[in-house]
Amino acid sequence: QAEAAREQRLAEAERQRESQPRERPAREATAGRQAAIPVPSGGRALPVAGRIATAWGEAAPGGPHRGLTYAAPGGARVVSPCNGRAVYAAPFRSFGLLLIVDCGGGYHFVLAGMERLDAAAGQRLLAGEPIGVLGGAGASGGSLYVELRRAGQPVDPRPWFAARG
Repeated sequence: QAEAAREQRLAEAERQRESQPRERPAREATAGRQAAIPVPSGGRALPVAGRIATAWGEAAPGGPHRGLTYAAPGGARVVSPCNGRAVYAAPFRSFGLLLIVDCGGGYHFVLAGMERLDAAAGQRLLAGEPIGVLGGAGASGGSLYVELRRAGQPVDPRPWFAARG
């Protein structure tokens, strides 16, 4: 049930984001015709230095996990996983501070669990650019939830990161 409620909240956030007008550069307009996981153009980065605590597809209450949860030291720097634009950057229900990055080609990253956001909605981001700081205390750390969505549906982010080049 918790997983289903989380999915509903993320879908609601994405619907809110999509209802807001935004400019669309020509290169992003053509990106939608790329393959399922496009070849990196301009970079991809792991969002935090840590270990994967819960993997995509792993059994979880409410069904298979639809993202990756990284365990990392508290205060760890969180970076943008792709070149793109921050389309949502604010607290969101029980997720705390949440950032959605539009990577183009119909791909969006949802990142949650940060104690501080250093990006604002509408801001252009580069892969590897600092976007926030992870919550949690010292070495005991915190966790960062990372979900990759394609056309509004969660997809396995591991091929995305494997194609970092």
